[in-house]
Amino acid sequence: MAAETVTNLTKKKKKITKNTPDGILLTIILMIVGFGIIMVYSASFYYATVKGSAPASFAIKQFIIGLVGIIVMLGVAFKFNYRILSNMILASTLYVVSLILSISVMFIGQTVNGATRWIDLGFTQFQPSEIAKIGVVIMLSAYIIRHRKEMNKFKYIARAWGIVLLPTGIVAIENLSSAIVIFFIGIMIIFITSSKTWYYLVLGLIGVCLAGGVYYLAMTTKPDQELSIPIVKDILKPYRLDRIRVWKNPWLDPIGKGYQPIQSLYAVGSGGIFGVGLGKGIQKQGFLPEPHNDIIFAVICEELGLVGAVLLLIGYSILVLRGLVIAVRAADYFGTLVAVGISTMVGIQVLINVAVNTNTIPTTGMQLPLVSYGGTALAVLLGTLGILLNISTTSNIQKVNK
Repeated sequence: MAAETVTNLTKKKKKITKNTPDGILLTIILMIVGFGIIMVYSASFYYATVKGSAPASFAIKQFIIGLVGIIVMLGVAFKFNYRILSNMILASTLYVVSLILSISVMFIGQTVNGATRWIDLGFTQFQPSEIAKIGVVIMLSAYIIRHRKEMNKFKYIARAWGIVLLPTGIVAIENLSSAIVIFFIGIMIIFITSSKTWYYLVLGLIGVCLAGGVYYLAMTTKPDQELSIPIVKDILKPYRLDRIRVWKNPWLDPIGKGYQPIQSLYAVGSGGIFGVGLGKGIQKQGFLPEPHNDIIFAVICEELGLVGAVLLLIGYSILVLRGLVIAVRAADYFGTLVAVGISTMVGIQVLINVAVNTNTIPTTGMQLPLVSYGGTALAVLLGTLGILLNISTTSNIQKVNK
């Protein structure tokens, strides 16, 4: 597929014929959203009751937001022309707005559970980082299309990385997991546009060194100790270093920072092969904090077991792979890059969420796409997937279906 993608970036495109959105991708999206509503109800009815709300209150909100998001997604898929986004003025405007919103959250953002990631609009809250993700996809793709003949030159690759690293650094101050997603979006989009593989070997080496350095700081500093290194101290805050220590051994603080990883592992382990049954989970009954949010994959593992978890991951795999097939078959270069960016965005978010739920990586806030309870995250993601579906209407995806 990689070779075909490179060919797709260099060959001249044929005449574009518009078709209906990819049925397989649309079906998978709708199935995951429907499954998410069911699991939000199962995971939240006890929590909602304890909080004094109706048992189905969270599920109803998820259904309404999901319905609105699906309508937006279908509108974008059928009526929108994604090529409009390749206009540098429009792409730059979206990118700058996302940067302004990401910066503003540090000053007017709402703090929830110790994290300042949301802006309160009165009737709802939204995370600017969700806008930043798609803003980077569009801006980076538009930039590469404009300079695609020069993308083997260091100067132009450096500028492309500037487009990625600026929002990555801003978002990382309050939302490290979303910053990681933005960074990997940049890696994938730039990777398929340049043949200079040694750039990525150097980047990988830098990444290993940075990860090792962060781990060293976590192991050599005391709990709640603030670093004195400029800039680094704003990103590696004491609670983030504490999470690394707890990740290595959750029992260091079993009723504090290690509580969520321990309870999540209990839920994942107790599900066995087939689970305890939908709605019959124990860990969501006061043990898992807000089980309908980031930690919902643990509830899925407990209630539906390994079989249910694997089936969900297969669904995500089909979604991501279908997105990459659409990228390969896209009718123009811009469609290829945007499809790769969106597919990467979904795939990385799934990997981070599952890894956190199984304590494979340190705890960080990342929703399970289309499944976790959340307003703007679900709505924005569905709208973004509408762009991917819109790209499929002008791709040669029908050849794959035969």
